[in-house]
Amino acid sequence: MSIFKEEDLALLIDSKGRKYLVSLKKDATFSFHKGYVQFNDIIGKNDGVKVFSSMGEKLYVFKPTLEEYILKMKRGAQIIYPKDISRIITLLDIFPGAKVFEAGTGSGALTLYLLRAVGESGKIVSYEKRKDFHETAKANIEKFMKNKSCGELILENKDISEGIYENDFDRAILDLTEPWLFLDKVIDALKPGGIIGCYLTTVLQIYSLMEEFDKKFYDRLYKIGIFELLERKWEKEGLSLRPALRMVAHTGFIVAFRKLS
Repeated sequence: MSIFKEEDLALLIDSKGRKYLVSLKKDATFSFHKGYVQFNDIIGKNDGVKVFSSMGEKLYVFKPTLEEYILKMKRGAQIIYPKDISRIITLLDIFPGAKVFEAGTGSGALTLYLLRAVGESGKIVSYEKRKDFHETAKANIEKFMKNKSCGELILENKDISEGIYENDFDRAILDLTEPWLFLDKVIDALKPGGIIGCYLTTVLQIYSLMEEFDKKFYDRLYKIGIFELLERKWEKEGLSLRPALRMVAHTGFIVAFRKLS
């Protein structure tokens, strides 16, 4: 049975569906526009407990999923959204025991999912050249992974232009503005048959990447494809069932290649 303990992360959801991420501390409280909640009312209770604020607002309390955590955690760089992360994990075939290289740690959202996907026998090496982003990602990852078993994680405050000090990677993911500048380094660090994914946000970046592929890398890489995902929720109200008024449309493109021997 999953019991809330002191220092655990907890997700509070109010009657309007608003979500609040907190870290539980004995004798402390969480204040919001509908009063405050005593953490002592949560600590020692089961996951999924209902509590009431000082103003009578009912809240549901859950241990946050990884998706809920990354959408609420502190950000330095803009995160890769869960809908794109899920496709990256499947498209690149991230498997238990895989050795994965990541360039552009950002806020650590994708890194956390990669760490979960490779399991306890896997390894993630992630480069982030900006020290502030590196520190934010490190704190975010440590906060969620505390007391959880995981594979090896190496976070480097390092610019990929300086080179990749390891090789024999199974997979690589580049969350960079100009990934084509570093494809040669990544290809050299990847095993034959290994898969590279590039995450880009604009059509012009896609065009530049594919131009460089056609000029320089067509004999070293096999193009898997260019992908964009759109996500739409549906809502039921009374007798009505319809698409939600807002949807998560364009967030980014994923371009995938496979290394030729």
